[in-house]
Amino acid sequence: MASEPLNPEVVRVSLSNKVSSQISIQLARGKVGVEVVASQLHMSRYTLHKKLKREGLTFARLLEDVRREQALTYMQDKTKTLVEIAEQLCFSELSAFSRAFKRWMGTSPAEYRSVRFS
Repeated sequence: MASEPLNPEVVRVSLSNKVSSQISIQLARGKVGVEVVASQLHMSRYTLHKKLKREGLTFARLLEDVRREQALTYMQDKTKTLVEIAEQLCFSELSAFSRAFKRWMGTSPAEYRSVRFS
């Protein structure tokens, strides 16, 4: 029985997934920026912006989505302080992380953690 060729649409990973993956890598290194991500994907910042726009996305939106997902994961680890989580997500300070978290979840990180993981 011969195998059927794979559909290129199925094999191809969307640009937004590649960008999100690169954002995760850059966050782990402690600094994330559109220039670095574009470079890792072998394109200019402008080209990255244009291609993401075709998918109806922006770099800032993908960064926010990755940060939110990682924040929710990090919040489960009670040994991590909120300051550590903010740093790991490359926020300039705890207050910036707290504002973003409240925008995402409708509650402060401390309240979220105390209600969800107490």
